[in-house]
Amino acid sequence: MHKPQSIYALNLPDLEAAPPQRSEAESPAQAYLNSLSPAGRRTQHTALNNLAYIFSDGKISEALDFPWEVLRYEHTNGLAAYMVDIGYAKSTVNKHLVALRRVLAEAYQLGLYTDHNDYYRAANVKSLRTAPLPRGRTLKLEELRRLTHTCLQDAHNPTLGVRDAAIITVLYAAALRRQEIVDLNLADVDLKESKLRILGKGSKRRQVYLQPDAVAALEAWLGLRGRRIGPLFTRVTKSGKVLLRRLTPQAIYYLLKKRQQEAGLDDFTPHDVRRTAITDLLSAQVDVLTVSAIAGHASADTTRRYDRRSEESKKAAALKLASPFSPEEAKSADASLNSASEADESDQVQ
Repeated sequence: MHKPQSIYALNLPDLEAAPPQRSEAESPAQAYLNSLSPAGRRTQHTALNNLAYIFSDGKISEALDFPWEVLRYEHTNGLAAYMVDIGYAKSTVNKHLVALRRVLAEAYQLGLYTDHNDYYRAANVKSLRTAPLPRGRTLKLEELRRLTHTCLQDAHNPTLGVRDAAIITVLYAAALRRQEIVDLNLADVDLKESKLRILGKGSKRRQVYLQPDAVAALEAWLGLRGRRIGPLFTRVTKSGKVLLRRLTPQAIYYLLKKRQQEAGLDDFTPHDVRRTAITDLLSAQVDVLTVSAIAGHASADTTRRYDRRSEESKKAAALKLASPFSPEEAKSADASLNSASEADESDQVQ
């Protein structure tokens, strides 16, 4: 791993005085990772590895091998400024600070801090204030319809087309994450009540309701899939045979990319479909707390960050301004320049 350069000096702990490497059961990093979902575990393990590398001055790159209990306030206090200085975005720094606070809390719970004040001071690192530009984009209803239409016109593999149309429809109708839609089982579907039971982040469960067209899309897929117990959305072979094998989040990304290209649409991500659903619910005057519950957000503030209505308002406002620039005058100017250039060339030839 390349060690980035920084003009900011970070106080580092004395690892030579650290206790010997602990077993996995005593590792605060392992205790923290055990509390996360598989997707969160991968992300936060990477963050902890980065922190271990930074605090060890490049000597330790595996979080499970780092003695987290040696960290004190003088070490953690300068971390955020150091990470910004070596090129980390503020939002990324804040994710690392969350991981740091959580792993130090596990070290404290395991009794690895002999003085509780050392823990409280070390963990008392404040997140950076950020005001990031909105990421991604929202899709228009016509784009979503073109996607499902493209799927249902799949003459090479009609079964795959019906499945993909149902996935796109449910992703939007329930404002789901990729992981959430692949985690759905047949037992999570109640078509009579038009609802789904979702396993969200942090193993939190919620119920969402579907509008009639989304229910119809599911019924069409289940008519081909059958009612065998197992994952709701399964793999389909090139010949159209349904296999009772669960899709992966990456498979959702690839199928959306494929259908986007077939439909001739601009690029978008699976999360943009979720972002679109949240924005459309807010545009329909659904209160933010209800939208937050549908999306599975822990806070309504998180839901507000998905709201792209303000971007559309700014676009509309820009169109209301008069312009000092005249395209017709620009064309005339270009024509004059071209005439002058041709005259110069003619003079040179003569």
